[in-house]
Amino acid sequence: MSKIYFAPMEGITTPTYRKVHKKYYGGIDKYFSPFIVVTSTHQLKKRETREFDPFEENLVPQVLTQRGEDFAWAANMLKGMGYKEVNLNLGCPAATVVTKGKGSGLLRDKDKLRRFFEEVFTESNLPDISIKTRSGFIYHEEAEELAEIFAEFPFKEIIIHPRVREEFYQGSPNLDSFNIIKNKAKCPVIYNGDIFDINRLTECYDAEGKEGIMLGRGLLRNPALAEEKEFDPADKRLPAYLDELYDSYAEVLSGDRDILFKMKELWTYLITGFHDKKEEYKKLLKSTTAADYKAAVRGIIG
Repeated sequence: MSKIYFAPMEGITTPTYRKVHKKYYGGIDKYFSPFIVVTSTHQLKKRETREFDPFEENLVPQVLTQRGEDFAWAANMLKGMGYKEVNLNLGCPAATVVTKGKGSGLLRDKDKLRRFFEEVFTESNLPDISIKTRSGFIYHEEAEELAEIFAEFPFKEIIIHPRVREEFYQGSPNLDSFNIIKNKAKCPVIYNGDIFDINRLTECYDAEGKEGIMLGRGLLRNPALAEEKEFDPADKRLPAYLDELYDSYAEVLSGDRDILFKMKELWTYLITGFHDKKEEYKKLLKSTTAADYKAAVRGIIG
């Protein structure tokens, strides 16, 4: 069976969420943190420090930066905390990230990308380094040059979301560009992109995901997907999972409004499994108090 990873999703797959998901659902070999922004000051915001401190077993911290020396600093700092692997974000398509030459913005200038990795790997005693990348910035044909660059460096793994930055999350993943990078890679290559159900998960086991699969939105729709189970609205774990998640957010957030924002965001994915609950879902979205929210949830899941 392929390894299964939980993708980093900003604002969603936080330590609070990961703790609750791990308690109720299995099948995940590694969780990846939402990205930690590192600049030349080497000072992290408290919000970002909370993504990896305290140390968390089977977590891979992900770093977002535009300079190789800053990434190397972060990698060594995280290694000192006990993390054996650190991941570089080469995939974020947000304009605020890309315009600063970070995330998928690093893919635009291939010479700069190569220099970035040269700076990183001149450092000694680094933890294992993996990357999560798109297959290009504007064109899928960029995969050829990216494959050549990636093959020059000793990565632990390469995780590929085979869309270019210009596509964001639209259209279909481009498997040709995925295979171009995979075929030239000198390390395991992990497939990421549009795995929402058991049929697609099984297809990936037999094709592009033999070395590993990363799930993101699919796990938010079906938290048991990594267990190779179809979504079951009657799963007895679901009410307890949602209740504990709400209570856990209440411990770290202040007021119903912030907690409800988190829960409603999760429900935008989860509701896909409840096709006949449109009216109840509308009530959930309109809820402004814990009592209203929990009543709406009972109307959806019983």
